[in-house]
Amino acid sequence: MKCIMVIETEARARQALKSILESAGYEVVVAVDGGDAQSRHTLRPADLVIADGIDEPPAGARILAVPGGTDQRRAMLSERLRLSGANTFLPKPFRRDDLLNAVRASLA
Repeated sequence: MKCIMVIETEARARQALKSILESAGYEVVVAVDGGDAQSRHTLRPADLVIADGIDEPPAGARILAVPGGTDQRRAMLSERLRLSGANTFLPKPFRRDDLLNAVRASLA
């Protein structure tokens, strides 16, 4: 079973992502920020990290960036995530099917 780490500061968004991914058959680990993610990643390395903004993603992880907010904030977060190694972007808001398609593409 593929393990996905969700790094999201907003509790409701974190829970929604966890619920969607678990219902699709993924194991999900949640983290509030980069420090929390680093410690959890050492316990169970993730096959994919989904993050809306993170300074230092777990080493070696594939990253699906899901930036939200204003266009300016999304652009800033997207650039920061791109520099951190993100290779797939899915701006918020998005539909469930769009998320799952992006996850499958990121894991391929």
